[in-house]
Amino acid sequence: MTPDIVGMRITRSIQSVENDMDELLAKASELMAEIARGRLAIVDNAHSTQRPMARVAAMQRSLIEARSELVRAHSDLSKLAETMDIPVRCPDKAEGEHQPLAEIAA
Repeated sequence: MTPDIVGMRITRSIQSVENDMDELLAKASELMAEIARGRLAIVDNAHSTQRPMARVAAMQRSLIEARSELVRAHSDLSKLAETMDIPVRCPDKAEGEHQPLAEIAA
C-alpha cells in the first residue's frame, strides 16, 4: 500500500468516526430532552428523574472529551501527513463508502 493510499484511508476513517461521534452526541442530547419532557408530561417530581439526567449529562461530558481527543488526533495526523508530503484530502471518487481500493489507487 502506498503512502497516498494510507493517507486517504486514514482521512476517510477519521472523518467517519467524527461524524459518528457527532451523531452520538446529538442522540444523547435527544435522550436528555426526552427525559426532561417526560418528567413534565407525567408531572413527576424532579427527584425521581434527576439522577438519570445527571448520568446522561456526565455521559455527554465524556463524549465531548472523547470528541476533543479525536480532534487533537486528527490535527496530529494532518501535521504528520504534511511533513511526509501525503495528501490529506480524499479525491472526490474516493469519498464513497464502498469505493473499491483498486479504483482509489488508479
